[in-house]
Amino acid sequence: MSANGPGSFAMVPRGNIREIVVQRILGAVIRGEFPIGHRMVIQNLAEQFGVSATPVREALVELASIGIVENLPNRGAVMREFGVTQIREIYQLRRILEVEAVRMASGNIEPRLLSELADEFTAIKKETRDKKWSQKTVDLDIRLHSLIAEHCGSTRLQDELRRYNTLVQAIREVVDNERQAQEVALSDHAEIISALQSNDCDKAATTMEQHIRNTANLIEKLMSERIQNK
Repeated sequence: MSANGPGSFAMVPRGNIREIVVQRILGAVIRGEFPIGHRMVIQNLAEQFGVSATPVREALVELASIGIVENLPNRGAVMREFGVTQIREIYQLRRILEVEAVRMASGNIEPRLLSELADEFTAIKKETRDKKWSQKTVDLDIRLHSLIAEHCGSTRLQDELRRYNTLVQAIREVVDNERQAQEVALSDHAEIISALQSNDCDKAATTMEQHIRNTANLIEKLMSERIQNK
């Protein structure tokens, strides 16, 4: 690591630059490349990413909103502590948000959309477990949680879910054993969809809560192993 943070960032491709910068910084944070109190110098990060200062500044504002960095007077954005405890807290809050969202979405999602997703989850269980399968499973996971968020009836809740999902995706990319987590999640997702199809909000909420707990326990275990193996 250089004095200004990781020196091996790849250039950011064109597209939604702010989102990509957020994900790149989050990945570095989760890998432990920024120590507590590290000053996130906008110009240095912009040079490392090969972008202008604006998307970096916007990314740091978003990271401050989810508690990854802290804006201090005369210092700018500095790193906060990040480790197993923070992972646990993130998933605790995500569990609360997702359970409330699925309760509120129950009965509000078009049956056709749920049926299409149910068919896709059934089909993917029969496919060969390879890299393509892994990516399709991630995509289906995102689609289900996005569908629930979009139909929860609360813009604020939807915004909070989006912010925490940004964190969760970054965590999974760095510390997750994708195959293991995805196998566990497949049956959970099928049960959630089944409960939504039956308009059983209590079952949907119970299954969602257990799903997030299962994922959180696995991620916490993998994060602990990662730290021990450093």
